[in-house]
Amino acid sequence: MKTLLAITTVQWYGIILIAVGLILRYIVGRNRFNRRGVGGLQHYDSYNRALATTLFEKILKLIGTLLLLAGLFLYAVEWFNKRSAEKYRQEQIRETPGQ
Repeated sequence: MKTLLAITTVQWYGIILIAVGLILRYIVGRNRFNRRGVGGLQHYDSYNRALATTLFEKILKLIGTLLLLAGLFLYAVEWFNKRSAEKYRQEQIRETPGQ
């Protein structure tokens, strides 16, 4: 339980962004898979629907990728900041008794 309490708010935001990004990419991939026929091609009712769906899915996949990267960046930056703050605290503790 101690590790859950040690996660900061920024790290939680990173985890949430990663989860939302993965969910978006999963939904797009699942929809593409469900549209495939026996030959492996996607089937649409009309050309306009194919264009609109493809564009919308590309945008959603791009947003999902950006959310994943942003989440990873937030988590990594906060982890690095926590780690360097702990090192700084340890250095201060070592220097204080010697004075």
